[in-house]
Amino acid sequence: MAIPDMKKRLSAEGAEPATVTTPEDFGKVMKEKIAKWTRVAQRREHQAGMICDGHAMKRAFGRAMACLLASAATGMTAHAQLPAAESYPAKPVKIIVPYTPGGANDILARTVLTKAIADLGQNTIVDNRAGGNTVIGTQLAARSAPDGYTLVTVDNAYVSAPGIQPNLPYDTLKDFVRVTMIASTSPVFVVHPSLPVKTVKELIALARARPGVLTYGTTGAGTTAHLAFAQIKVVTGLDAIHVPYKGGAQQITALISGEVSMLISVPAALLAHIKAGRMRALAVSGSRRLPSLPELPTLQEAGIPVVVDAFWGLLAPAGTNPAIVNKLQEAVERTLKIPEMRTRLDDMQFQPMGNPPAQFEEFVQREVTRWISVAKAADIKLE
Repeated sequence: MAIPDMKKRLSAEGAEPATVTTPEDFGKVMKEKIAKWTRVAQRREHQAGMICDGHAMKRAFGRAMACLLASAATGMTAHAQLPAAESYPAKPVKIIVPYTPGGANDILARTVLTKAIADLGQNTIVDNRAGGNTVIGTQLAARSAPDGYTLVTVDNAYVSAPGIQPNLPYDTLKDFVRVTMIASTSPVFVVHPSLPVKTVKELIALARARPGVLTYGTTGAGTTAHLAFAQIKVVTGLDAIHVPYKGGAQQITALISGEVSMLISVPAALLAHIKAGRMRALAVSGSRRLPSLPELPTLQEAGIPVVVDAFWGLLAPAGTNPAIVNKLQEAVERTLKIPEMRTRLDDMQFQPMGNPPAQFEEFVQREVTRWISVAKAADIKLE
């Protein structure tokens, strides 16, 4: 008989499962249950005009054992969960990065997360699983055991995927628990220096004057930059052609050579080129200005009602013990407060975050809803 069925039957007979968490408890409660069910058997046999014989005693013993087994399956399991969280991590933790080495996800995993796990007393295994617009690595994490030993880094592609990929092999919200946002930044809107524009509005006017001529590069269809440009096109009527590339380095090379007219990317990848005059920065797409480029307005400040912050976060498979999730979040938060770490991240144009799981959860749900709406309005769909 399955444990739930056993507990249901015992409840119907007026038996409450005992709290059994140790062998000593088991022996003590065993004696009590046998005595109880012997009395019950004697009373029932007496009422039926029968003698309480060996068969009745066997039935009493069987009921006592059933009650104890149900208790052991629940009480001892619950007892076992507590030290699992307290002793976590007891072995190396694998962090899946759904990109090739060298990008922002990979850098943050190898700097912030490896330090956070090390401070908990364990090593980290960074597993780069690129492909499928991050779906391959994210799916692998979703199918992993919810024990805290397989985690995954995500970025804007994670929250935009439900709006552009109708057949995801996982549920973006239900198959994961949000641990924390690691960092964020304001992407930079840049153009080739040959374009006679110095503001976003001048760029939009130029695109209208040259319909079908200007182009914008991204790292692929459905990526953050692609959706950001799609939203800009929806609200401003920007007339530019999408040119996708396989990676960030390729799109930057294309802009410098004049192969494309504009792009939006993270500041760490663009800052040196901007200062060298190889591209011109017009604005930042995020919610705040960049300390490294304080003169650049946000798109909102430039009169364009679009906000696209780049973010990077940490997830665990659904069902992971909340105590483990909190332990991980607290370790990341402590790591991000280390002065040397903050300096290193500032140099790479990252803003440290480390927010609680509940706040990250609210952010993710809001962004998923938002990008579903944007993808629908822009008619973007990946099959």
